[in-house]
Amino acid sequence: MELTEFSKALTVLCDFYERKEPKPQTIDLWFEGVEKIPAEPIDWIIKKIQKTHDSFPKNMPSSFWASFEEWKQMHPEKRAFKNFFHCPDCDEGLLLVIKNDTRGKYVFRCARCRQDETRAYPFANRNDLLEEYYFR
Repeated sequence: MELTEFSKALTVLCDFYERKEPKPQTIDLWFEGVEKIPAEPIDWIIKKIQKTHDSFPKNMPSSFWASFEEWKQMHPEKRAFKNFFHCPDCDEGLLLVIKNDTRGKYVFRCARCRQDETRAYPFANRNDLLEEYYFR
């Protein structure tokens, strides 16, 4: 979605909840969290937020993503399927590793192929992880 579309959605939600619109800096920060959501379900997302929340959501990006995930479940034909290509360093864009001195398991996005778009995981290079005592 574009910033203007997101701003319009926020205007509708602010009017609905009788709340003043957030500062431009706040809108920009929130937009960074939702810009990967396509524009098509915006109207549906607005209605879902209005039905689900009694008051203006405290975490607007999270509310948008939760509604979008529900929309995707209802419209499986709209999902884009990604074809992964073979990368010798990872499994479909992810590096699943264990650190030598702990029992913890860690997940990184492969810095070589950059196939995975999950922002929750940092990028890492397989060789750098091996040097830092991580093992596959």
